[in-house]
Amino acid sequence: MKKPILYNRQTKEIEYENTYKVEGLSFLYKTELGKALTGSILNKRVISRLYARTVKSRRSVSQIDKFIKHYNINLAEVKRPLDSFKSFNDFFIRELLDTARPIDKKPEHLISPADSRLFVFDLSVNPNSLPVKGYWYALNELVKDKKLAKEYSDGWCYIYRLAPADYHRYCYIDDGYQDRVKRFRGVLHSVHPLALSTVKSLMSKNYRELTVLNTDNFGKVLHLEVGALFVGKVVQVYRNSHTFKRGEEKGWFEFGGSTIIQIFKKGSIQPDQDIIENSAKKIETIIKMGEKTGVKL
Repeated sequence: MKKPILYNRQTKEIEYENTYKVEGLSFLYKTELGKALTGSILNKRVISRLYARTVKSRRSVSQIDKFIKHYNINLAEVKRPLDSFKSFNDFFIRELLDTARPIDKKPEHLISPADSRLFVFDLSVNPNSLPVKGYWYALNELVKDKKLAKEYSDGWCYIYRLAPADYHRYCYIDDGYQDRVKRFRGVLHSVHPLALSTVKSLMSKNYRELTVLNTDNFGKVLHLEVGALFVGKVVQVYRNSHTFKRGEEKGWFEFGGSTIIQIFKKGSIQPDQDIIENSAKKIETIIKMGEKTGVKL
């Protein structure tokens, strides 16, 4: 199976994603039996809950060393000693040292909320012209609000895809305040590009949570956490109204790959040029939490 193509900003080189158990995804989304399973059984939240019990069990500790070696996880960044983790999920949602993810504090700089692979696109573009199949969805289906969908119909969409190896805690992108978090029930498909290319409007079918961020520098931003296959839970630090600071922890995803979608109004921000160019070439850009991804207009 073809691996996702990535641009590494640090090395300025193209690389291929280090996938984990991707053969299983290929079976689930590319074979008739696999499609039948994902369409009827595996995408149900109860299956992910059962799997979550497995990765939260004491016996799952044995998976930690294999995971570290496969992804070459930098243990020097991890806040707790390795022998303190009580389950695989405990390690998966590990906290990092405060110095591990420096936050760009310049008010005019838009930052990434998470370690991820980033793809951006202009919402005013014809969906049939988008370079990456599977990312398009009807905005109204995604946010379940016709008024909001109309407000953002010609803005910028940022899709931050978190792979299993990524740090799975995420932060606020600016100072401001939030409204109460809304939950949208749905199924749980994988958010791997293979699944995105197979399942129509996948993002608007998955379980997701919407927070309206009223930011000081980028206006009103729509922030969505999208659940995925075998993700045990989306954890919010604050579910009700809250005044936040740039870089403050907003929440985390338990085991699995996940996605954060942020949508900005037209004229509020401009994505960095390298990210725009890579996205046009069907290439995701590797981003770290707190790193600059655009500028205020």
